[in-house]
Parts: sequence; C-alpha cells; structure tokens
Amino acid sequence: MRFRAQVTNANLLLRVVQCIEKLSKNAMLKLTQDKLHIIVLTDMDSGLQLWSDVVAVALFSEYRVESLHNNEIYLEFNIENLQRALRSAQGAQRVTLKLTKKQNLPVLSLVIKNMSGTGREMTLNQDVPVRVLTPDQVSAIMEPQVPTGPVHIMMPPLNSVRSITERLKLMGDRVTIAANREGQVTMRVANDRVEITTYFRGLQNMTHESSAESLSQADRPSHEFYTATVDMKNFTRFLQSYHIAPKNIVCCILEHRALVFYVYIGSTSMFGDTGVDNLNDQTCGSLTYYIPVRQV
Repeated sequence: MRFRAQVTNANLLLRVVQCIEKLSKNAMLKLTQDKLHIIVLTDMDSGLQLWSDVVAVALFSEYRVESLHNNEIYLEFNIENLQRALRSAQGAQRVTLKLTKKQNLPVLSLVIKNMSGTGREMTLNQDVPVRVLTPDQVSAIMEPQVPTGPVHIMMPPLNSVRSITERLKLMGDRVTIAANREGQVTMRVANDRVEITTYFRGLQNMTHESSAESLSQADRPSHEFYTATVDMKNFTRFLQSYHIAPKNIVCCILEHRALVFYVYIGSTSMFGDTGVDNLNDQTCGSLTYYIPVRQV
C-alpha cells in the first residue's frame, strides 16, 4: 500500500476540511487513482451524511496511489488533526503528503519546506494519525442512492442564507425548506408563538423539464411547492460549506425522505447524473449533503 503526492493547492484542501469540522470529530478519506474523497457519517440520530470528491489534479502533482484493492485506500482520521496540519502548510514553498508509519503506526505525514529569513531551507513534519480500513470494513459504507426528484433549484448566495438562518435558528429546532419549479424557495421556522417565512424568488430551476421521468414525478403544477422539514442543526451544518466559496449550490427536495444539497467547487458546474442540466464548465469537485427529514 502506497500513497504519495506533491500538494499544489493546500489552501483548497484546507477549505474542504473546514467544511466538515462541524459535522463530526472523525471522517473517512478515500484515495483513488484520480480523486480524493472525504466521507462523513454523523450519529445515528441525525443521519446527516456528507460525500465529497475532488479531482486529484486540482490538489496534487506527482500523485500516486497503490494498493492490492483496486488501487484504493481508505483511512479514518481526526478532522481537527488534519486541519491543524494543513494550516501549517499555508504559504509553504513545497508540501509533500504521504502515507507512512511512525513507531509502527500509520500516519498521513505532511513534509513542509520553507525558506528562512536568512535563506536557509527549513523542514517541518506534521503527522496525522490514521486508521487504515480494510475492504470488509468499508463494504457496508455506500453513498445513498438519490432518485431524480421533481424539483432542483439553484440556491441563492450562501452568505445570505447563513445570515437569515442565524436569526431563524433562535426560533426553533427545525426548518422547513420548500421549492417549486418556478424558481421560488422558502425557509420557514415556527414555534408556539410565532411563524417566520423567508422568500427567495427568481432562482434558476435546474430540473429536466423535458425528461419523461421528471414529468412523471412532477405531479403538481409548476407553481406549487415541494417541502421537507429537517433539523435546524443539520441545516446549519450544511451551511459550513461556505468555506469553499461555492457559486453553485443545487437543492433537491425528496418529500418525506431527505433534503439533498449539491455543492460544487469551482466557478461553474458539471452536474453529471444528479438529474439536473449541465452548465458550461466542469468543476474540480463537489460536496453532497444528505439531510434526512425530521419525523413528527
């Protein structure tokens, strides 16, 4: 088993890790020959999941992954430890990331090289303890299969949603998100004394209107809403994705099941098989949040 790469974009890698720091203490890292995947499965009560992937060339050069299991490596790591190590690599002249052993225990080792004020090369080693997972241990870990929903809406800028949510979360522990195929989204929070609804209009509807599957699921007029009520804490956790400064975030509502957010890293998106139309350019990665509905 071998992994070694030259880090060319430590800032992007740090921002991806910052997106997940509020989700859990630990996460899984899946290394393949062309992508880096970070997977977070939160506690059984909340059910929130995050599945992210970034193409290796956006982060690394001289990227090499070898294993006896389809050249894939699965590691479990502490998010805070990796974040601390990556902060040390910001602005470095050269950063190497490799899987190795220290005192016979596996670690992700960052070798960070910089120049001192006197022109001498300085080397800093940051080791992140990891647990290597076997194929049997990861065989039951599968990304949820999301059907093509009746509505996919491009969300408004995340900062505006965050500022509104900071006020709404004081009113209740759940939030209801609704959207229709005319580009309208609402956020509603209610308690015994008050109900507050925020409206967004003029958003882009990304649903395949010509798709037979979408039309068969769109059992309501285009102006009528599809809704999902989720835990406020899970919704605010999703908002941590502002760290990667996404420009494209698509909301998919699966009533009575889940709220799904596709967060695309880069200026524009390639939606692949998510059931929405392709935009102009391909991104370097994405984060997909699966938030289960709150059962009454």
